[in-house]
Formats: sequence, C-alpha cells, structure tokens
Amino acid sequence: MNKNDIRLTGKTKMKRHLRCALPAATLAAVCWSGVAAAQSSLTLYGDVDAFVGAKAALGGKTAYEEGNGGLTASFWGVKGSEDLGNGYAAIFKLESYFSVQNGSYGRYAGDTLFSRNAWVGIQGPWGQVVLGQIGPLYWNSTIWFNPFFNSFVFSPAVIHTYAGVNGQGVGGGGGEWSNAVTYSSAPYRGLQLNTQYAFGNAAGEPGQNKWAAQVVYHDGPLAANVVYQQIKFNNVAGDLAATVPGLTTQSATQAGVTYEIGPVKLYGQYQYIKNSITSGDVHENFGQLGTAIQVGPGKILASDGFSKSGGQGDFIRNTFSVAYDYPLSKRTDVYGAFLVDHATHYSSGDTIGAGIRTVF
Repeated sequence: MNKNDIRLTGKTKMKRHLRCALPAATLAAVCWSGVAAAQSSLTLYGDVDAFVGAKAALGGKTAYEEGNGGLTASFWGVKGSEDLGNGYAAIFKLESYFSVQNGSYGRYAGDTLFSRNAWVGIQGPWGQVVLGQIGPLYWNSTIWFNPFFNSFVFSPAVIHTYAGVNGQGVGGGGGEWSNAVTYSSAPYRGLQLNTQYAFGNAAGEPGQNKWAAQVVYHDGPLAANVVYQQIKFNNVAGDLAATVPGLTTQSATQAGVTYEIGPVKLYGQYQYIKNSITSGDVHENFGQLGTAIQVGPGKILASDGFSKSGGQGDFIRNTFSVAYDYPLSKRTDVYGAFLVDHATHYSSGDTIGAGIRTVF
C-alpha cells in the first residue's frame, strides 16, 4: 500500500515521495521486522477511521451514532531518526489520538496531546532503548494476536482485556505508560526480548512502579509471544485503590499465537489476571479465537472471546464479532461489522456499524 510521507534529509533538502505501508489492521507485522537500519529522516503518518451505526452497551439502551475508530483508532504521528555512525542512531516518536467525529484530540476528555507515544532513544546493533511515554508491551500483545487489532468497538480481545468481566480489566494504561523505559533486543533467529519499567515519580513512594517482560517469536507463517505485567499503580502513585477498593497489586500474563495457511490467518490468545485485594483476591481467565479469511478482494474477520472471573464473585462474559473489510484502493477501505455481547447479570449488548478508513 502506498503512503504519502514527508521526509527531510540533511539540513536543507526536503523530499516528498511514496513509501510502502500496510493497512492499519496488519500494522502488527511491522513490529516483527526488528531494528531497521538507521537513516536521517522525518516521517508523518497515521490513519482516519469513522463509522455510523447503533450501539447498546451491556445493560444499556441503544444509541444511534457516528463514531470514531471502528476498526482502528484514528491517530497521527511523527517519527524520525538521525544517523550517529557505527550502526547507531538517535530515534524519536510522537503520536496523538484524535476523534474524527468532532475534531478533538485524545481518546476522551482530558486525554493528553501525545497520549499514544512520546519517546526518544538510541538504536544500535544490540537493539534499542527508549524513554518517555510508551505503549505497554501487554497492550501490544493484546492487539497483535486478534483480527480486530486495537478496536475498542469491535474487538472482543480489547474489550475483555481492558473493560474486563465486571469492570476489573487490565490496568496501568491501555495506550501508554508514562515515565517509562523500554529495551528491545535485536531479533535473533526469530526471537526478540522486550522489557519495560515505569516509575511512579512520587517522592516517598519507591515501591510504586510498573514493569513487564515479553518474549516474541516470528518465523514464516508462525508468530507467538508471552508477556507478563505487574502494576502497583494506574496513572499516579497510589491510585489503584481508587479503581477497585483495597486493590494493591495487579499481575497479568498473556500468550498469543497467529498462523497463516494460504488465504486464512488464525489467531489465538489466553490470559490470566490476578487482582490482589485486601478483602480477598479476584482472578480472571480469558480466551480468544479468531480468523481473517481472504474472500475476493476483501477479508472476513471473526473473533470470539470468553472470560470467567472468580474470587469474590463469579462472572462470565462472552463476546463475538464478525466483519467484512473491503479495499477501495491501496490506502482506503470500507467495512461492515457486528458484535454481540453477553455477561452475567446484564442484558445483552449489540453493536452494528459500517465505516471507512484511510491510511496516510
């Protein structure tokens, strides 16, 4: 897919050229490519996704709406690198979510301008280290291994992981970790190691932190990963108990796999979440199976997610989505999608919509 980029080379020379890119729904493949050769550059990129439809949340009434980010969250970004010589480069990335239906920035009222990513670092033969506001490894695992990528509208994996069975999903920030440091090794025979640590940045709170570790494998048609995350706070030190009374620590483990067989790509995920609460722990098991099937010029996407929590109360949630994504060009596609959601103690929730997305 062609993508219009603006690239600056040297001190005064500006070039506008076409560059190869992938549809947003398959951006995960970029993450497996490893550490690319550094070059002095500046690139503008992103996607715009809007849909119209009807949505009834669990236990709620139907709302007819024009919405944002049906298949992928709308965002824009700037990234760049400077060649430092001897195989090293300085790198940075600034990315901002926005709502296409009203032009506001961020995912919600009060969200920061560069809430998707805002980091700077060094890249070398050994991998890369970046510092700043960084997407969590757990979030990356969640979106890579389900056919609906990062959609909060139609992805059962994203909804179950971050909304949870009974409002107790994965915390720590789904889109970013502030005050973070991330190391990614150079790929070796299809294997890559990623580690991440986020500081609480609060005086007298040395135990307030977030950390994660991930092992990724990609070779031919097979990709897999295992990630572990532990958090002591969500956004600021000491705020976990404000989310769930008595919550002190949350740990989460997720495994994911994809496999391509001709025109069919299969997806699978499993995760276990444990909330350590003073009045009694709560845990949650989640599984997701999905597929993307090439049918004509487009693809059928389908995913089924099932969660069960235990501890202080048993809750079950099952969510199924199906969609057809049709390319109008190498950069623009249209889609139609339907989601049905069931959970213990709630009336069913359904979402249906049709939208258009373009990548730049």
